[in-house]
Amino acid sequence: MSGRRLRNFGVVAGAAAALTIATTSVAWANWSKSPFGLVQGTTSQQWVDEQYNEFHFTGCDQAGTTNSVDVALWQQIDWGSDVKHDTSTLTNCFKGSGYTSTATQSGLPYDSYYLEITKLGTGCAACTGAADKVSVDTTLAD
Repeated sequence: MSGRRLRNFGVVAGAAAALTIATTSVAWANWSKSPFGLVQGTTSQQWVDEQYNEFHFTGCDQAGTTNSVDVALWQQIDWGSDVKHDTSTLTNCFKGSGYTSTATQSGLPYDSYYLEITKLGTGCAACTGAADKVSVDTTLAD
């Protein structure tokens, strides 16, 4: 191969690799994050699962509104609009640092998922808060 052809091949191969990486969902199964910001519109990292998802918010605190957070479970779609599966209103985690709110969803197809904070309290867009820890568990048998 001539130098020019080899260079062109390298550019095409590099572009194809970059496109593959850019359009591939990067996700893992179980994960946790400490602390986790409770701001309307915030999304979590993605994870891959099928059948069952369980997420836990521990030690929640927020200022400026009532003590609740609405969390939506989304299915990430690579070539289309993401699908919302459920929205849970969590309150127990606001009782103190050792308290946990848990929500579950089952019967899910194999895919990538993520959480979105859709509302804090009564819907105050300027309100913020935090959870000491947020975790996702994809194992039903625990």
